[in-house]
Amino acid sequence: MTTTQAPETMKAIVNRGYGKGAVESFPYPSPGPGSVTIRVLHSLVHNNAIKLYRGSGPMLRKEPEWPCIPGGYGVGRIASLGPDTTAFEPGQLVMFEPFVHARDDPDVAILWGSNGGFDEKTTKFSKDNWHNGCWAEYTRSPLENTWAIDEDKITKLGLRTQDLAHLGPLAVVYGGLRKINVQAGETVLIAPATGIFSGGAVHVARAMGANVIAASRNADGLKELERKYAGIKTVQIKGGEEDAAAIAAHGPIDAFVDVSPTEATGSSHLGVGMTAVKTGGRICLMGGRGDQSLPHPYLFMVVKDITIRGSWMYERHHVKSLIKMVEAGVLRLDKEAGMEVVGDFPLEKFEEAMEEATKSSSGRIMVLSS
Repeated sequence: MTTTQAPETMKAIVNRGYGKGAVESFPYPSPGPGSVTIRVLHSLVHNNAIKLYRGSGPMLRKEPEWPCIPGGYGVGRIASLGPDTTAFEPGQLVMFEPFVHARDDPDVAILWGSNGGFDEKTTKFSKDNWHNGCWAEYTRSPLENTWAIDEDKITKLGLRTQDLAHLGPLAVVYGGLRKINVQAGETVLIAPATGIFSGGAVHVARAMGANVIAASRNADGLKELERKYAGIKTVQIKGGEEDAAAIAAHGPIDAFVDVSPTEATGSSHLGVGMTAVKTGGRICLMGGRGDQSLPHPYLFMVVKDITIRGSWMYERHHVKSLIKMVEAGVLRLDKEAGMEVVGDFPLEKFEEAMEEATKSSSGRIMVLSS
């Protein structure tokens, strides 16, 4: 192992039970084979962070192993190298993400720092290896979840390191868009469209060259999207029969992407969106709704030859492709493009950061910096 002045301990937000977190001294996470230790510069605090912290998030299945360091996405610099690391160097700028897969079984996947797994295999995988996240001065990350950033390119683009924290939610929605093969020039209906993840889907789809119809109940949020994206079409969802007509007025729809939060369970827009796509259209479900069935007419889907695809997170090559889009200047993360870091908090103010994050909207994120 190669180490650059590795300390014995670090400062971290340590959770000793749901909602029982505090900044404490914690052992330095030394890397082993297949991993590196990263000096965390900025870690993302998204709108669901407080739910995960308190144990009320939609993806929670089993409790993490306590004590646990929360936090999933972030940006940092390589601090220590594992013995088999060949591509990274100390000090190198990287983005890291929490969607960890077992190397010998791709069906075993977890989100570090947010839950303790979903079944016996994932629970053991999390408990024995990856239950600690990144709300700390340092984090240990698998090589497969660590992504080099071309610092020269992002500097020339005028981006700051904290701007790269946007990559987390954008990777999730980019994965869904790629899985249904969204192409430049196609028309994509995105609903809802004004939150951190759903608004991110609008931003990424536009960067991919798609025409976007953004649908939401949030009239002010839709006006903000119209201000940011020239030519975007918007529909305010009202929950009645007029929603279908308002969407249909914008012409044929190639794909529908649903990014609903748990709070939207039962909302009528899902059925409206699913029946709005044209023959041969595609539907991607990547939200956190709690519906036990889908509101779609069976024969409509058959006759229209519709493809329905669920999407949990992304594939590895999606993350690499997304970073290349940023480095090329195709996917912008700057304030002028409507992407802002509106809150930058020290670790000691993590609870304030989580509260502020619940108020976030499209393109507006919070970070913890250490």
